[in-house]
Amino acid sequence: MRRSDAPVVVGILLLVGWAMLTCANGGIDLGDGLATRGATAALFATVFAAPVAAWAVMRAHDRAALQSGPSLLAMGGLFGLALFSGISIAWALAPDTAWTEANHTALAFLALVLGITLGSIIPHAPERFAMGLALATAPVIAWALLARCLPTVFGSDYEPSRLQAPIGYWNALALVAVMAVPGILWWAGRRGSTTTDLLVSSGALAVVFTALMLTYSRGGLLALILVLVIVLWMVPGRVRMLSVLIGGAIGALLPVIYGLTTDALTDDALIAADRSDAGLGLLWRITLGVALALLVGWLALRLLGGGRLTRRRAGVVALVIAGLAVVGAIGYTAAKPDEVGGWISTRASEIAGTSGGLANNPGRLGSLDTNQRIEWWKEAVASLGEQPIIGEGAGSFSLVHLRERTNPEDRLNVRQPHNLVLEVLSGLGIIGLALLAALVAGVAWAVVRARHRGAPPSIALPLAIAAAFLLQSQLDWTWTVPALTTAAMAAGGILIASATPGPVAPGKQLPRAAIAGGWVLVPILIISTLMPWWSQQDVAAGNAAVAAGQPGVADSNASEAAALNPFSIQPWLLKARAAALRGDTVALREAARMATEVQPDNPEGWTVLALALGDTRAGRAAWEHVLALNPLDARARAVLGVTG
Repeated sequence: MRRSDAPVVVGILLLVGWAMLTCANGGIDLGDGLATRGATAALFATVFAAPVAAWAVMRAHDRAALQSGPSLLAMGGLFGLALFSGISIAWALAPDTAWTEANHTALAFLALVLGITLGSIIPHAPERFAMGLALATAPVIAWALLARCLPTVFGSDYEPSRLQAPIGYWNALALVAVMAVPGILWWAGRRGSTTTDLLVSSGALAVVFTALMLTYSRGGLLALILVLVIVLWMVPGRVRMLSVLIGGAIGALLPVIYGLTTDALTDDALIAADRSDAGLGLLWRITLGVALALLVGWLALRLLGGGRLTRRRAGVVALVIAGLAVVGAIGYTAAKPDEVGGWISTRASEIAGTSGGLANNPGRLGSLDTNQRIEWWKEAVASLGEQPIIGEGAGSFSLVHLRERTNPEDRLNVRQPHNLVLEVLSGLGIIGLALLAALVAGVAWAVVRARHRGAPPSIALPLAIAAAFLLQSQLDWTWTVPALTTAAMAAGGILIASATPGPVAPGKQLPRAAIAGGWVLVPILIISTLMPWWSQQDVAAGNAAVAAGQPGVADSNASEAAALNPFSIQPWLLKARAAALRGDTVALREAARMATEVQPDNPEGWTVLALALGDTRAGRAAWEHVLALNPLDARARAVLGVTG
């Protein structure tokens, strides 16, 4: 292999690694003491990405992009956000999740660095990245659909109706599907593409659209619209891209309609065997839909191929369609004012969150219900009164929510406010928001610079991916899913690289001290990720030992876990469970007391202590702590006789 081929090979390996990360629950680690596949995947992603990023910085030391203004601003903002998240352990309500959040942000920083460095030394990086990411999503989307089509083979019992495997979260899967679209469109619309390329792209879009619709994700649909607007507006080859879009959309109709109307596919918590027949029905409809997409895409190109769809023509068509829609709406309102008024009233109650909640069924696709988000946003805003400058600590919203909530239903408890800006504001205050703004400003600056300097239209591909992520992150907890964050940050890095191509002036290369500093960070990041992960493994092993009736083993696991992660409450709760199993009341109370010292703002430790102390003055005092931290806790209110 030639030395010049090494960056391309590394890029391919990174995309393969990203696909593996995505298939392993997207790297999701909620910091709840559970040894999940996501936590393990995030660890391995850091172990792989950290040295590769240091190597890439060394290879790109003479590239102008690495030292450009947008690069320094974006990298400084994201690195500062990771560092400040780690520092917030000192005051965080949940210091263990602050550590986890710092590690996740550090992984995002590595992805940004890799995007800048590899994007500056690999030719045609925007196109290659978009196409590579589309290919990397293929096993993820295939797994998701096979889990529904062949549930007894690839799925599991009691899965929700919304498509979510293998990530485990439907909205995250929806965004993965959306991230595949720019690369597919570019492959069909690029100069020199063949009829075969168009047919393959049409079939691929039919599969992607099917997966997206079966997640029932409204945020995913909004992200798709944004992606289509950016790509169709900026990238040439619109006729071919529009042809495959028509083919993919029509090809997806058959499986989507079946998937949204068949009870065995839309009912929650069925055993896998009960979905088998419907799954096979979905499978043959997907196959037929792909074939239909090939035919319709080919026919659409024949019908549209004689003309050239310029931006001006597309804008005129859009205005005409919008005008007709407005005229039609006005006419319908005049004809049936009561019906329209009722519809508007229903939509208003949905937006206000007073419609009774939103079920996880296909009907949600046509609803404007925010599904409790407004309440969570209010809670995040309310927390700003406590620490407006530095926040309540990264990843601490789960405890903020318990303190600020107005709905006592525990099933509505969340760990993030489902809005990136408010999540950062609540956790890291104005300082954290300024660092996040620096990241976004750096990428935006790069886009403006790239357009000003005549960068190829293909920069729209990573721009669409990053923009889709940014949009969905304002409506969901997208930032907490490493698979999504790393893809978006890599896209941002490639945008920065595209804005300042070529080498720096002689003698202006990156200083050796900066390169050495990158290598110094490698073991720090790996150890920082390894320690809480190892602690989680010990807690999980200890819980298994408790279930097996082995309190001594559980206690030993808890001690090791506490040493590895002194900020976590989980080892002390494990010690309490082990002591209860032994019948050691003194050890139980001591473990519970330690839990309250490690995390004094966590009502879980105080609850265990209150139960251990029983009906005593000290026990009532512990319940009072619980009530102060979680005013709607049903047990604390019952013990203390609080009503209203």
